[in-house]
Amino acid sequence: RLEHERRDPATVTLNGRLYFFTGPRITDINDRHLKLWATDGTAQGTRPVQDLLPASAVMDHMTLSAVPGRLFFTAWSSGTTGRELWTSDGTAEGTRLVRDVQPGGASGLRMTAALVPFGDSVLFAAEDSLNDSELWKSDGTEAGTVRLKDIAPGSKGSFPLVLGRCGDAMLFSADGPEGRELWRTDGTEEGTRLLRDVRAGAESSNPTFAAVLGSTCFFTADDGQHGRALWKTDGTEAGTRQVSDLVPGPAEPVLSQFTVLGDTLLFLVNDGGQLELWKTDGTEAGTLPVKPLPRDREPYTSEPTLVRAGARVYYVSRGVGSGTQLWVTDGTSAGTRIIPLEQAGEPVVPRFLAAWGEELVFITAPNMWGSELWRTDGIAGGTYRLARLPSERNFTPTKLLPFGDALLVTSGDPFAGLALWRLDRDATAPAFQGCPAHLDVAATNPQGTEMHLPPPALTGGQAPFTVRTSHPEGTPLSMPMSFGVRYQAEDAQGRVAACVIDVAVRDLTPPVFKGCPTQLTLNARSPKGALVFYPGIQVMEESGGDILVTYSPEDGSLLPLGTTRMTMTAQDRAGNTSTCSFPVTVRDEQPPAPACKVSEVRVEAEGPDGAHASWPEQTSADNVSSQTTVTSTHASGDLFPLGITPVQFTSIDEAGNSRTCEIRVKVRDSRPPVLNCPADVALKTAVMAGTRAEYPLATALDVVSQTELSYSPEPGTLLAPGVHSVRVTALDAAGNAALCSFKVAVEYDPTADMQRGLGCSVGSGPSSGASWAALLLLGWTLSRRRKGAAPDA
Repeated sequence: RLEHERRDPATVTLNGRLYFFTGPRITDINDRHLKLWATDGTAQGTRPVQDLLPASAVMDHMTLSAVPGRLFFTAWSSGTTGRELWTSDGTAEGTRLVRDVQPGGASGLRMTAALVPFGDSVLFAAEDSLNDSELWKSDGTEAGTVRLKDIAPGSKGSFPLVLGRCGDAMLFSADGPEGRELWRTDGTEEGTRLLRDVRAGAESSNPTFAAVLGSTCFFTADDGQHGRALWKTDGTEAGTRQVSDLVPGPAEPVLSQFTVLGDTLLFLVNDGGQLELWKTDGTEAGTLPVKPLPRDREPYTSEPTLVRAGARVYYVSRGVGSGTQLWVTDGTSAGTRIIPLEQAGEPVVPRFLAAWGEELVFITAPNMWGSELWRTDGIAGGTYRLARLPSERNFTPTKLLPFGDALLVTSGDPFAGLALWRLDRDATAPAFQGCPAHLDVAATNPQGTEMHLPPPALTGGQAPFTVRTSHPEGTPLSMPMSFGVRYQAEDAQGRVAACVIDVAVRDLTPPVFKGCPTQLTLNARSPKGALVFYPGIQVMEESGGDILVTYSPEDGSLLPLGTTRMTMTAQDRAGNTSTCSFPVTVRDEQPPAPACKVSEVRVEAEGPDGAHASWPEQTSADNVSSQTTVTSTHASGDLFPLGITPVQFTSIDEAGNSRTCEIRVKVRDSRPPVLNCPADVALKTAVMAGTRAEYPLATALDVVSQTELSYSPEPGTLLAPGVHSVRVTALDAAGNAALCSFKVAVEYDPTADMQRGLGCSVGSGPSSGASWAALLLLGWTLSRRRKGAAPDA
């Protein structure tokens, strides 16, 4: 049996034994009567070891530390040595004062001094004169207890704070000429140096240690420009640099709970308004938020604790409307989820998380009388109750301590008082089956009833059994009150099973809901979700008394996308309650707006293959989804054939809703051919009736289709003397026509046939000129003959 613990004193392991403190509850900071105990995990090996110290010395229970083969702690001796450093090998003979740093009654170490193991030594802050606090090192001997470096010479002191180990060195912060900055030490004076002046000048960056990931050590600091940010170091000044400015600007976010998970470092960031889970791989690009934690009613005053067990990390969060929930994460947003915890329809609230092997264990309080131990492997099916703990309101467990293959719990009950309990992974231990956390007993008279509950069934264990109860048969149970009815069974091997039932005697006729739906489905009207009102549900009470109906969430609440459980609770005057609870799913079934900005695009054909058609960018909006995706059967700028081609555009929102619209691309050939007519033509004929039309052919060009030429009059048509207009028509495949004309002059000339016989032509050019010259010569010759013939006559 133990005395009541104060809070969470230090526990260490040395040579296979666990050392821990216990004692009466402390109300005065100067009252230091906690006692040191040790255990090897057995009842025989569990004993107080307070006799390690002389009666005049009081050990500081928060400073206990261990290195291989040795304990270190601080202890205070009034009027002799003050508060100084002590060491022990676990025996009274091997327990001694290491060194009186400030000789006499003055204290060389402060009450809050932390002793940090470093190899086979410890590092700590000590004062060899008033307020001259510097970094010291001790290997447990007086000669090996020395100051490492006088960082702030004189009486001011650097007040070092050991942060954590980084490779073969230890990081610490200290006040120097550069302000409070990051230092390192390898345990020697030469190896104790400023690592980097993060905030240049005399102002302080106030570094705090984070964690070690591989060969990289992480810490947080404020360089005066980026606020509190994440930094890393490899132990050199050049390798000490900022990883990421998590909250841009000079903000001072709180970074905490750094936990290594594989090759990722998880941590919490609290910027005052929102608490988020972040991760980093040591690069700026790889430092990003994983998931926000549910908002509490008030800004977070203390962050949840991240606990790694196996390949997962667990934490407990509190949110408005969601309550206290257990979360598990694998370092990804999709892998960060709630582990459902429920027993008999009621949520289970986890407390005091601890890793036990590859699993997580935690304590719950199913009622005000007792506690339970639960375990989980990170999945719903692997989460269940391990055991009920011997406990009561005055002896509630506050710590789970893995020790070897067992789990140690400090707890107690009215049968044994406060004691150290051990839980093994033993399936043959005794256990109560069907031990409910709560049990309502109907009143049998106006005052209440009597105890007539049979003990829960007992399984496992080794006979004979000793079973005890706090409420024997016939014990009066008053109404309205609750009773913690306890059962405890101990088998022949001393293994104990516990059961605590919260028994309430009351009027057990609850109100009745009529018309409670099984589920409701609503469509969202905005990204925030939808306003939801409770349907008309009738509540009836047999006694006819007043009924108080409460709603969670409130009627008319804005529910987000997804499924939210809505609950109506009815309570009568006797305190009987009943609930109508149903899931409400707010989903996005509204398709996005059509993406088509035009209904038709008309383009002129560029060639026989059609034309390239373009249109404005087609975008779509959605009232609920922040993003929509638009796909189409054709792209703007594609080549389209002649005619009408439908182009379909499909808009899809984040919920998978889609809407299709269509643009008609019309490629037409409306341009007529390019027609060129020949020059005017002059014809001569010796026939009074005229001559057949002879003229050069026109030319026509169309980039889209073949053209057909027609002439009026057509070649070969008989043309009478005079001027005739020849009309040429060019018609393409689309029916586009081009017109031109030229003139054909037909002149009657009796000598035309003679001229043709002489090879004359009715044209122009050198050959035509020679012909006309020959014709004139012939005419002149004939004329001379006629003139010469006259005299002869």
